[in-house]
Amino acid sequence: MKFSTFITHFRKVFLHPRVFIFILTGTLIILLTFVTSNNALEIAISGVASVFIGIGVNNYSSFETHLKDEEKIKSRMSYGLKLMAVIQSRITQLNLDVTDEVCEKTKKDLIELEQLINISNQLMNEGSHPG
Repeated sequence: MKFSTFITHFRKVFLHPRVFIFILTGTLIILLTFVTSNNALEIAISGVASVFIGIGVNNYSSFETHLKDEEKIKSRMSYGLKLMAVIQSRITQLNLDVTDEVCEKTKKDLIELEQLINISNQLMNEGSHPG
């Protein structure tokens, strides 16, 4: 991955409200330790701040995982659609090759399989486009 692409992706994920708000809140709470002189209070404030920062980092990693999962699903859908197209073309070719009257039942079955593949292709196409 190019460095500029990485920076753009990082900025997009980091500035997501679920990530940015928690990390910013944790950072602001950490700044409170500078105005206190009590060591116990500083430790308590740091503990609270680390909880917020931890939630922000956890949200960041879950957002990253979600994006990677979406990419995998899209690629698998693409491969599935290509495979279905190959199967459909093979069935169409078999259907054209069957001309005997003895094979009429097979021809009807091939037509039915082709229709099922068309339906599954349409469903996969609908599922791959959000909206």
